[in-house]
Amino acid sequence: MSDKLSVGVARADMTPPVGIAHASWGAQTHERAVGVDLPLEVTALAISDGQRTTVTLSLDIVILWSEDDVTAIRKETAELAEIPEEHVRVSYTHTHSGPCVNRENWFEEGDEMVDAYLDSLVSKATGTALEAVESMEPARVAAGTGHSEIAVNRRFQRPEDGRMIVGRNPDGPVDYEVGVLRFDTVAGEPLAAVANYACHPITVGPDNDLITPDYPGVVRQTVEESTGATCLFLQGAAGDVGPIHGVAKNGIDEYRPLGRRLGSEVARVWWSLDPRGREERYVETLESGAPLAVYEYDYDDRTEQSHKVVSYDLELPLSDFSPLNEVENDYEEKMAELHRLRESGARESKIQAQAMECRRAELRRGRVDTFGGQSDVIFELQVFTLGDSIAFVTIPGEPFVEIGMEIKARSPFEHTFFSGYSNEKHAYIPTFENYENGGYEVDTTPFTPNTASIVIEETLEVLQRLKA
Repeated sequence: MSDKLSVGVARADMTPPVGIAHASWGAQTHERAVGVDLPLEVTALAISDGQRTTVTLSLDIVILWSEDDVTAIRKETAELAEIPEEHVRVSYTHTHSGPCVNRENWFEEGDEMVDAYLDSLVSKATGTALEAVESMEPARVAAGTGHSEIAVNRRFQRPEDGRMIVGRNPDGPVDYEVGVLRFDTVAGEPLAAVANYACHPITVGPDNDLITPDYPGVVRQTVEESTGATCLFLQGAAGDVGPIHGVAKNGIDEYRPLGRRLGSEVARVWWSLDPRGREERYVETLESGAPLAVYEYDYDDRTEQSHKVVSYDLELPLSDFSPLNEVENDYEEKMAELHRLRESGARESKIQAQAMECRRAELRRGRVDTFGGQSDVIFELQVFTLGDSIAFVTIPGEPFVEIGMEIKARSPFEHTFFSGYSNEKHAYIPTFENYENGGYEVDTTPFTPNTASIVIEETLEVLQRLKA
C-alpha cells in the first residue's frame, strides 16, 4: 500500500453561554462571564498515509482538568474513526479568558453551568474530529519557519526585593520561532494551515469579564483571511513565556494587535511555501520591446508521505507534599471567608485579596489531590511524524520554553513542532536553573528539579528511533 497523504479539517463553535464561571485569576473580582468579545472554537486536523490516521484537536480553553473528559473525547473519536486512542491528540490553546471548567470549581457563581457545558463540549469535539476524518482528501504538504517577537520571558524579579513574579524579563529565554505547515489539495487549493508558537495566552487578564480566545483566535482569523486555509493553532512550550503587552490590566485592547502580528507572519510563511515543490528552468527568449526570458516549471507531484505514531510513557519524579486533609481544610477555611466577605458587601479590595488566597489554596489542593502519595507520575509523550522531515511532539502540562527550544534544536527532524498543553494531567515543568529563584511556576510544580532533563533526553531518544 502506498503512503498517499490525505488531510481533512473541520471547525465548530465552542463558545460557552454567558453567565458561566469565567477565567481563573486569583485577582479577579467577577465570577461570571458577562459577554463574548470573540467566539471560542474547536478545530480538528485529520492526517492519513493510507495506513495510519491521526486526529489533532485544538480547543480554545485553558485546559480540560477532568481526565474523564479528555478520555471520553479520545475514546469516542477513536471508536468513530476506527483508529487507536493514542492516535488522537487533544490540545489546548490555553486561553485564560475562557470558561473556568474545573468540575470542582472554587467559584460560587457560574459553576452550575459548567457540567452541562463540558458534556456538550465532549460531544462537539468528537463530532468535529469525525467531520475532519470524513472530509479527508488527497493533499500535499510543505513546512517552514518564521519569526515573531510578540513573546517575552515572564519570570521577572521585581527591583524592590528580588521576588520572582509574573512580569516581563527581556533578558530571559524566549522562542521567537514560528512553525508553519501548509496543506493544499492535489488541485492546488488551500486546505489547512498549522501554526506553532510559544506564548502564554494571558494577554487578557483579571480585569476582563468577557469570553475571548486571546491572541490565538486572532491568529486563526488573520491566517484564514489571507490564505483561505483553515488554521489550527498549537501552543508551544510556554511555561515561562508571556505576551509583550497586557496581562495584569487592559489586555482586552491588546490581544487583537498581537494576534494580527503573529498571524501575519504565519500567513507570510504559508504563502512562501510550495507543496508541489516546483523548480523553474529557462527555456527560450521571447523577443519583445525588450528580450524576455521564458520559463517553465518542473513539479514534484508525489503525494507519498509516511505517517508514524508513538505514544511513550515519560516517568517523571515527584516532590513530597503536605497531607491532603491539611490542604483541603485550608482551602475550605479560605473559601468560607470569601463567601462571608461577599455576603457582607465588603470592599472590592478585600474580596480581591481573599479571592487570591482562595485561588492559591485551590492550586495547592489540586496539586496534592492529583500527585500526592506518589513518587512519580506518567506523562504521555505523543509523537506524530510526517515523512522524514516533519514531527509533531507533544506532552501534557506547561513545559518551560527552554525545553521546547532544546528539543527542536537537537531533533533529527528538520521541522519539529513542539507543544505542551495536551491530553491528560497538568503541571508546570521548570528547568533546573529556575528552581533557585522560586516564583509561581516553581512554587506550584509537583516535579523535582531534574524533571526537565528527563523530558528532553527521553523525547530526543524517541525522535532518533523514529528517524532511523
